[in-house]
Amino acid sequence: MKYVILLLFALIFSPQVAAAPCNRDAAQDVQFGIREFASWRIEGDHLAVHWTYAIEKLPEAKRLKMITAYADMDACLRGSAFEIMFYRKGKLMGIASPVSGVRLVK
Repeated sequence: MKYVILLLFALIFSPQVAAAPCNRDAAQDVQFGIREFASWRIEGDHLAVHWTYAIEKLPEAKRLKMITAYADMDACLRGSAFEIMFYRKGKLMGIASPVSGVRLVK
């Protein structure tokens, strides 16, 4: 089940699809399903996403795709991009910024 949600997550919010108007219903479905893999909350002026899924074991390209997809989903539901910090086991592993884009932190 979790791999189906991850695949759906990646396909719905791939960069090619993100350029088109977003599908809010699909974004809400993915947001509901992703709760198994991550928790999130507002921390000051940004959104903090804490992965419970072992994302650090994935190849770098897949990690970048997952945080990009999460940022696209959040922007779809919010109506605009928001600063997002991505963590795994308390360590910053990625940033999505409406100003500087999406990147992994090593």
